Amino acid sequence: MDLVPLFLRRHDVLYDFWLGEAWRTVPDDVMRRRPHARLNSIAWNLWHLARGQDAGLNRFVADRTQVLDDGGWMGRMNVPWRHHGGGMTLAEVDDLSQRIDLPALWSYSDAVRARTREIVGGLDPDGLDTALDAERLRVILVDEGLAHSHVTELLETYARWTRGDCVLNLGLTHPFQHLGVMNALASLQGVDFG
Repeated sequence: MDLVPLFLRRHDVLYDFWLGEAWRTVPDDVMRRRPHARLNSIAWNLWHLARGQDAGLNRFVADRTQVLDDGGWMGRMNVPWRHHGGGMTLAEVDDLSQRIDLPALWSYSDAVRARTREIVGGLDPDGLDTALDAERLRVILVDEGLAHSHVTELLETYARWTRGDCVLNLGLTHPFQHLGVMNALASLQGVDFG
């Protein structure tokens, strides 16, 4: 089976079934709440996985502008952050969880999904083994503001990745990992969406 149809099939299940069910089933107050002092909210997880996919595929793989920048999404979502949320303090997570406009986040997530499908549909399989350039990573993480903190660790991690690693990790594996977390967060609050 070719990579593109396989990726898109799993990506559709992620968005149409799992994330779609979360959006349809989980009440706003449950999305915004952290059910334990050491956990993030569902809203934060949704924002984080969309930010990681948007920046990762657009900047690392396709060398395009991010969806975030193409549609005034920071203003629409009512968030002042360009980073992907890794390393945020719990107070910052609370701030994001309470301030984010959830319908705008859902629309942003859909726009990221559409762009990801476009990027993946046009991939040249021969270029997927290309390693990410360390200087370009620094520009994206530092100058463009993708990293909130832990810059050195992120640079070291991504420097070992290829374009294909970005597609699979940030397009599928990472979102599915956070989906499991979100399901547990909802379950802790008495909601089942899967």
